[in-house]
Amino acid sequence: MASLTVNVKFAKKCAFCRYWHDPACTAIVPKAPSMWEIRDINQKSLCTKKNLQMPANAFCGSDYVCKL
Repeated sequence: MASLTVNVKFAKKCAFCRYWHDPACTAIVPKAPSMWEIRDINQKSLCTKKNLQMPANAFCGSDYVCKL
């Protein structure tokens, strides 16, 4: 299980997108101000905008809306 720490102000990762279906936010953990960790970059969930299973580490394009 690989993890990744990112700055949510700049990285448009699916795990932080409002359309990536993870209501309990089990895939992410706070690390420091603006820094969050994706626990498992291979975890997949439904993107309600694209209607596809997307990995937490995938980049989101113009549909990205940060859920934090």
